[in-house]
Amino acid sequence: MKAIYTLIWTAMLLMAVTLAGCEDEKDLVVIEEKLPIKTSTLYMVGDATPAGWDINAPTPFTPTEEDPLLFTYEGPLNMGELKCCTITGSWDAAFIQPMTQGQTIGKDGLDAEAFQMYSGGDDLKWKVAEAGKYKLLLNLRNWTISATYLGE
Repeated sequence: MKAIYTLIWTAMLLMAVTLAGCEDEKDLVVIEEKLPIKTSTLYMVGDATPAGWDINAPTPFTPTEEDPLLFTYEGPLNMGELKCCTITGSWDAAFIQPMTQGQTIGKDGLDAEAFQMYSGGDDLKWKVAEAGKYKLLLNLRNWTISATYLGE
């Protein structure tokens, strides 16, 4: 009988400690800003890119040494459209695209313009207005794109 009382007492003590330990976990933490897009690869597809619309072999971006969530591309772009993806071989995956259809990449450049990541729905693309050499920077931490026209 003493063993039963000891067992009940131990169970009640463990339950009290467990319930008291959960007291701080009741507060819900809401993160209002966008979380970084975590990926080690980034590509672009479109008739403005060197690889065209080939989703199996799109044009790659390079992660920077300073920050693996900053990706750059420096090279030629044609007049046309482009959008970005994190994986190859699937048109059903989420794409990085402008906030509005046809946002222009041209000689005036872009300076930390917001983008969105979306799967399905509207198929939004950036429009390259002038062919030439460009430097593109996609910041996956802040969800922004910058573009600099480097010449013909």
